[in-house]
Amino acid sequence: MIKTSFNTFKRKNVPGSVKWALIVALIATLVANFLDKGISSLVSPGFRIGQPKEDMVISSQTVHMWTFFGWNFIVPVNGSVVSTMERALNSSIANPSADDGYVYSPVISEYTPLCTDFGFHFQGEIMRNGTGCVLEIYFWATSNRTSIKTERSPNRWSIAMATISRKSGIINEQQAQGVLYFMDRKPKENDICYILEDYREGYTYPKTSITKHVYYKGDIAVVAMTTTRLQGSMDEYDLEVANYFSTYHSDDLLLTMNETIRTKTMPAPPGQEQRNLMAEIRVANSTVEAFVCTVYYHEFMEMDWFLCVYITIAVHVFNQPVHNSQIQLLIERLKVTHHTGLHMALEYFPEITKDNKEAPISTKKLRNDTVVAADYMARIGSSFFADFGEMKAYILYNKAEIEAGLEIPLWVLIAAGIITLVSFCVWQLTQWLVGPPHTSSLYSIVRTQLEERSVTPFPRLMRFKLPLMFEDVNLLPDKVEHLPDETGTLPEDIKSV
Repeated sequence: MIKTSFNTFKRKNVPGSVKWALIVALIATLVANFLDKGISSLVSPGFRIGQPKEDMVISSQTVHMWTFFGWNFIVPVNGSVVSTMERALNSSIANPSADDGYVYSPVISEYTPLCTDFGFHFQGEIMRNGTGCVLEIYFWATSNRTSIKTERSPNRWSIAMATISRKSGIINEQQAQGVLYFMDRKPKENDICYILEDYREGYTYPKTSITKHVYYKGDIAVVAMTTTRLQGSMDEYDLEVANYFSTYHSDDLLLTMNETIRTKTMPAPPGQEQRNLMAEIRVANSTVEAFVCTVYYHEFMEMDWFLCVYITIAVHVFNQPVHNSQIQLLIERLKVTHHTGLHMALEYFPEITKDNKEAPISTKKLRNDTVVAADYMARIGSSFFADFGEMKAYILYNKAEIEAGLEIPLWVLIAAGIITLVSFCVWQLTQWLVGPPHTSSLYSIVRTQLEERSVTPFPRLMRFKLPLMFEDVNLLPDKVEHLPDETGTLPEDIKSV
C-alpha cells in the first residue's frame, strides 16, 4: 500500500483529493492495526452461568454418633461462613455424582419465623419467659438448686451454682447440651429438637455445630451452636483469657466473669466434691451468648484450676413451603421418626502471627458467624435434609451450565463503537472526495458503461481487445496518460502500481 501511495504521489495528473484520500486511508489503516492489537490484549476468556434448573441429589452417607462422617469443614482465616457452607454442600461428599461443566447451588427460599420471643432456661434456672418457644441449655452436671442469680440488665444475667458431677472428671461436666420445643405444645419425644455438641476435651478451638429438626406438624428448627474451651491455672486466669480472646477488655461477658469466678463460691453438698459452675449470660432476640466456667482443685497440678467454655447459640424455628415431591415425602417421614442430628460442623483455626504465635479469637466474630450460619441454613431449610435413619443426604440444587465466552470491558465496547462510527464517516468522506472512477471496482466501471450502450438485456457475445478494450470501452479511465503501445505492453511505471 505504501508503494502504491508513493507511485500515486509521483503522478502529476492524479487529483489532489485522491492523494488526500490515500493519506487518510493509510493513517486509518495504521491506527486500526495498532488498536486491534491493543484491544485484543484487553479481552480475556470468560464464562457465565446459564439458566438454572432444579436437580435433586440423594447421596449415601456414613453415620457416626448422629452425624454424617466427614461433614466437618474448616472456615478459612478471615473467611466467610456462607462460602464455607456453600463449598461444603458442593463437595464430593455431598454431591458425589456432579456433572462436569455445571455449577450446583442449593435452592434458597424465604421462610416464615414461628418463634420470635424465646423463653430461655439455663441449667434448670428460668432466665427468661417467652411466648413462643423454649430453649434449654445445660451441662453434664446436676444442681443442688443452691444458686446465686444476678440480673445485671434486661436479658443479661450472672449465675453461680454448686453442682454434683454425674460422671467422673470435670471435662464431662462441660459438654454442652440443649433442647428446643414449643411452649404451647405438650413436648413429645418426636417434638423436641435436641441440640448436640460433639464431645471434646479441654482446650479446643472454636467449632460451630448446626442441628436441624422437623417437628410433627412439619415445622423446621435450625440451631447453630458455637463453642470453644480454654483452661489453666487460676493464678494466670487473666493472662490466659486475654491471650485467647481479643475482645477480653471489650466484651462484658468476659470482663464480668473475672469478678464472678473469684468471688462467687458455693458450699459443696455434704459428702460431695466441690464443683462451682459460674456463667455470664446475654440474650438478644433468638441468640444466646454465655461464658461458663468451673473452678476446682487440680490434684496432679496441685493448684486451683479453671475450665471455661464460650458458647453462642442462634435459633430459627420456621415454616417453609415445599415444592419438591421427594422432599415432601421425606418431611412426612421425618415428622414421626425423631431423628435429630448434626447436619454440619464448621471448625476454626487461629491465625498464626509473624512471631509464630496464635492470634487471639474475637467473640464478636464467633457470634456474628453463628447468626449467619443459622440464617443460611434456614434459607436452605427445605432444600437440605439429613436422613440419619436411612443414612442419606437430600439436597435440592439449582443446576446451571457454565457457558464459555469473552470478558470485554465496557469501555472497550464503547470505544469500538466510536471507532466504527468514525471509520464509517471517513469511508464516506473518501468516497465523496475521490469519486466513483477511483473507488469502484473494475467490474462496476465496465458494467456501468456497457449498460449505457447495451440495447438488449439478454446475454450475448461481446468483442474484447487485449488488453484494455471491451466493446470499445476503455478499461482504464480516459485521463490516464500512459496507454499500452501497439504491442499491448503496459509501461513499466503502470506495471509497478
